[in-house]
Amino acid sequence: MQLSEELRDQIDQQISAQQAAANPLAEPTPQPAAPSHAIVWRGAIQCAGLAAAFAAALALLSFALAPITLLSLFWFISAPIVVLGVYSSRFRKTRITAGFGARLGLLTGLFILIVTSALNTIGLVLERFVFHSTGELDTQMNKLFDQVHANFATQSQQSVKIMSDMLAIPEFRAGILLTSICFGLTFYLAYSATAGAFAGYLRSRAPRA
Repeated sequence: MQLSEELRDQIDQQISAQQAAANPLAEPTPQPAAPSHAIVWRGAIQCAGLAAAFAAALALLSFALAPITLLSLFWFISAPIVVLGVYSSRFRKTRITAGFGARLGLLTGLFILIVTSALNTIGLVLERFVFHSTGELDTQMNKLFDQVHANFATQSQQSVKIMSDMLAIPEFRAGILLTSICFGLTFYLAYSATAGAFAGYLRSRAPRA
Protein backbone atom coordinates (compact mmCIF):
# COMPACT_ATOMS: atom_id res chain seq x y z
CA MET A 1 0.00 0.00 0.00
CA GLN A 2 1.43 3.37 -1.02
CA LEU A 3 1.29 6.34 1.32
CA SER A 4 -0.08 9.66 0.09
CA GLU A 5 2.28 12.62 -0.19
CA GLU A 6 0.53 14.50 2.64
CA LEU A 7 0.86 11.48 4.97
CA ARG A 8 4.53 11.15 4.07
CA ASP A 9 5.11 14.81 4.89
CA GLN A 10 3.41 14.38 8.27
CA ILE A 11 5.54 11.31 9.08
CA ASP A 12 8.73 13.16 8.09
CA GLN A 13 7.79 16.10 10.30
CA GLN A 14 7.10 13.80 13.27
CA ILE A 15 10.45 12.01 12.81
CA SER A 16 12.28 15.35 12.61
CA ALA A 17 10.54 16.58 15.78
CA GLN A 18 11.45 13.39 17.65
CA GLN A 19 15.09 13.63 16.55
CA ALA A 20 15.28 17.28 17.59
CA ALA A 21 13.82 16.44 21.01
CA ALA A 22 16.28 13.55 21.52
CA ASN A 23 19.33 15.59 20.49
CA PRO A 24 18.69 19.32 21.00
CA LEU A 25 22.33 20.22 20.22
CA ALA A 26 22.23 18.74 16.75
CA GLU A 27 21.68 20.93 13.73
CA PRO A 28 18.05 21.11 12.70
CA THR A 29 17.04 19.04 9.72
CA PRO A 30 16.24 21.27 6.75
CA GLN A 31 12.55 21.44 6.01
CA PRO A 32 11.44 20.21 2.59
CA ALA A 33 10.40 22.82 0.07
CA ALA A 34 6.76 23.36 -0.76
CA PRO A 35 5.44 20.66 -3.11
CA SER A 36 5.28 21.52 -6.77
CA HIS A 37 1.50 21.00 -6.80
CA ALA A 38 0.91 23.72 -4.18
CA ILE A 39 -1.59 26.49 -4.92
CA VAL A 40 -0.06 29.77 -6.10
CA TRP A 41 -2.46 32.17 -4.44
CA ARG A 42 -0.76 35.22 -5.85
CA GLY A 43 -1.51 33.95 -9.34
CA ALA A 44 -5.06 33.03 -8.30
CA ILE A 45 -5.68 36.56 -7.03
CA GLN A 46 -4.28 38.00 -10.26
CA CYS A 47 -6.61 35.82 -12.35
CA ALA A 48 -9.61 36.83 -10.25
CA GLY A 49 -8.55 40.48 -10.50
CA LEU A 50 -8.39 40.25 -14.30
CA ALA A 51 -11.91 38.82 -14.33
CA ALA A 52 -13.11 41.73 -12.17
CA ALA A 53 -11.36 44.24 -14.44
CA PHE A 54 -13.07 42.74 -17.50
CA ALA A 55 -16.43 42.85 -15.69
CA ALA A 56 -15.81 46.52 -14.83
CA ALA A 57 -15.03 47.31 -18.48
CA LEU A 58 -18.25 45.64 -19.60
CA ALA A 59 -20.21 47.52 -16.92
CA LEU A 60 -18.81 50.84 -18.10
CA LEU A 61 -19.62 50.02 -21.72
CA SER A 62 -23.16 48.98 -20.78
CA PHE A 63 -23.82 52.51 -19.50
CA ALA A 64 -23.37 53.77 -23.08
CA LEU A 65 -24.47 50.71 -25.06
CA ALA A 66 -27.43 48.80 -23.67
CA PRO A 67 -26.80 45.55 -25.65
CA ILE A 68 -23.50 45.15 -23.79
CA THR A 69 -25.59 44.27 -20.73
CA LEU A 70 -26.26 40.81 -22.18
CA LEU A 71 -22.54 40.24 -22.69
CA SER A 72 -21.91 41.41 -19.14
CA LEU A 73 -24.51 38.96 -17.83
CA PHE A 74 -22.87 36.14 -19.79
CA TRP A 75 -19.50 37.04 -18.27
CA PHE A 76 -21.01 37.02 -14.77
CA ILE A 77 -22.17 33.46 -15.36
CA SER A 78 -19.03 32.10 -17.02
CA ALA A 79 -16.31 34.01 -15.12
CA PRO A 80 -15.76 31.46 -12.28
CA ILE A 81 -15.23 28.67 -14.83
CA VAL A 82 -13.08 30.75 -17.19
CA VAL A 83 -10.84 31.97 -14.38
CA LEU A 84 -10.17 28.41 -13.24
CA GLY A 85 -9.21 27.49 -16.81
CA VAL A 86 -6.86 30.47 -17.06
CA TYR A 87 -5.22 29.62 -13.75
CA SER A 88 -4.86 25.97 -14.74
CA SER A 89 -3.15 26.92 -18.01
CA ARG A 90 -0.72 29.32 -16.26
CA PHE A 91 0.14 27.07 -13.31
CA ARG A 92 0.03 23.59 -14.74
CA LYS A 93 1.72 21.96 -11.75
CA THR A 94 -1.05 22.90 -9.35
CA ARG A 95 -3.30 20.00 -8.49
CA ILE A 96 -6.82 21.16 -9.38
CA THR A 97 -9.54 19.90 -7.06
CA ALA A 98 -13.18 20.71 -6.44
CA GLY A 99 -12.25 22.45 -3.19
CA PHE A 100 -9.74 24.73 -4.88
CA GLY A 101 -12.21 25.42 -7.67
CA ALA A 102 -14.83 26.47 -5.12
CA ARG A 103 -12.41 28.84 -3.36
CA LEU A 104 -11.22 30.37 -6.61
CA GLY A 105 -14.79 30.71 -7.86
CA LEU A 106 -15.83 32.40 -4.62
CA LEU A 107 -12.83 34.76 -4.84
CA THR A 108 -13.70 35.60 -8.45
CA GLY A 109 -17.34 36.28 -7.62
CA LEU A 110 -16.36 38.46 -4.66
CA PHE A 111 -13.98 40.57 -6.77
CA ILE A 112 -16.57 40.98 -9.52
CA LEU A 113 -19.29 42.01 -7.08
CA ILE A 114 -17.06 44.55 -5.35
CA VAL A 115 -16.06 46.22 -8.61
CA THR A 116 -19.46 46.19 -10.32
CA SER A 117 -21.34 47.22 -7.16
CA ALA A 118 -19.04 50.20 -6.74
CA LEU A 119 -19.52 51.25 -10.36
CA ASN A 120 -23.30 50.83 -10.22
CA THR A 121 -23.49 52.82 -6.98
CA ILE A 122 -21.46 55.65 -8.48
CA GLY A 123 -23.61 55.56 -11.60
CA LEU A 124 -26.86 55.78 -9.60
CA VAL A 125 -25.53 58.65 -7.51
CA LEU A 126 -24.54 60.57 -10.64
CA GLU A 127 -27.87 59.91 -12.34
CA ARG A 128 -29.88 61.02 -9.32
CA PHE A 129 -27.95 64.02 -8.02
CA VAL A 130 -26.06 65.25 -11.10
CA PHE A 131 -28.08 64.32 -14.20
CA HIS A 132 -31.47 63.97 -12.42
CA SER A 133 -32.46 61.14 -14.76
CA THR A 134 -33.88 58.56 -12.34
CA GLY A 135 -37.47 59.75 -12.59
CA GLU A 136 -38.52 56.82 -14.77
CA LEU A 137 -36.92 54.31 -12.42
CA ASP A 138 -38.66 55.87 -9.42
CA THR A 139 -41.98 55.78 -11.26
CA GLN A 140 -41.62 52.09 -12.08
CA MET A 141 -40.68 51.20 -8.51
CA ASN A 142 -43.62 53.19 -7.11
CA LYS A 143 -46.03 51.49 -9.51
CA LEU A 144 -44.73 48.08 -8.43
CA PHE A 145 -45.13 48.82 -4.73
CA ASP A 146 -48.53 50.46 -5.28
CA GLN A 147 -49.73 47.36 -7.12
CA VAL A 148 -48.57 45.07 -4.33
CA HIS A 149 -50.15 47.42 -1.77
CA ALA A 150 -53.46 47.33 -3.66
CA ASN A 151 -53.41 43.51 -3.82
CA PHE A 152 -52.80 43.28 -0.07
CA ALA A 153 -55.50 45.85 0.64
CA THR A 154 -58.18 43.58 -0.84
CA GLN A 155 -57.41 40.81 1.66
CA SER A 156 -59.40 40.54 4.87
CA GLN A 157 -56.74 38.93 7.08
CA GLN A 158 -55.31 41.17 9.78
CA SER A 159 -51.69 40.17 9.10
CA VAL A 160 -52.09 41.01 5.42
CA LYS A 161 -53.53 44.42 6.29
CA ILE A 162 -50.54 45.12 8.54
CA MET A 163 -48.19 44.23 5.69
CA SER A 164 -50.22 46.47 3.39
CA ASP A 165 -49.85 49.41 5.80
CA MET A 166 -46.10 48.79 6.09
CA LEU A 167 -45.70 48.91 2.31
CA ALA A 168 -46.86 52.51 2.42
CA ILE A 169 -43.83 53.45 4.56
CA PRO A 170 -40.87 54.63 2.40
CA GLU A 171 -38.31 53.23 4.86
CA PHE A 172 -39.92 49.80 4.69
CA ARG A 173 -39.77 49.89 0.90
CA ALA A 174 -36.10 50.80 1.05
CA GLY A 175 -35.51 47.90 3.44
CA ILE A 176 -37.15 45.49 1.00
CA LEU A 177 -34.94 46.74 -1.82
CA LEU A 178 -31.78 46.39 0.27
CA THR A 179 -32.79 42.89 1.37
CA SER A 180 -33.41 41.89 -2.24
CA ILE A 181 -30.01 43.22 -3.27
CA CYS A 182 -28.25 41.35 -0.44
CA PHE A 183 -30.08 38.17 -1.38
CA GLY A 184 -28.99 38.56 -4.99
CA LEU A 185 -25.35 39.13 -3.99
CA THR A 186 -25.39 36.08 -1.72
CA PHE A 187 -26.95 33.97 -4.43
CA TYR A 188 -24.25 34.98 -6.92
CA LEU A 189 -21.46 34.16 -4.47
CA ALA A 190 -23.03 30.75 -3.85
CA TYR A 191 -23.29 30.21 -7.60
CA SER A 192 -19.66 31.25 -8.15
CA ALA A 193 -18.42 28.78 -5.56
CA THR A 194 -20.61 26.00 -6.94
CA ALA A 195 -19.58 26.65 -10.55
CA GLY A 196 -15.91 26.76 -9.57
CA ALA A 197 -16.25 23.53 -7.59
CA PHE A 198 -17.92 21.77 -10.51
CA ALA A 199 -15.25 22.97 -12.95
CA GLY A 200 -12.52 21.93 -10.51
CA TYR A 201 -14.10 18.49 -10.13
CA LEU A 202 -14.17 18.00 -13.90
CA ARG A 203 -10.53 19.08 -14.22
CA SER A 204 -9.47 16.79 -11.38
CA ARG A 205 -10.96 13.85 -13.27
CA ALA A 206 -9.38 14.74 -16.61
CA PRO A 207 -5.77 13.62 -17.28
CA ARG A 208 -3.23 16.46 -17.41
CA ALA A 209 -0.50 16.65 -19.99
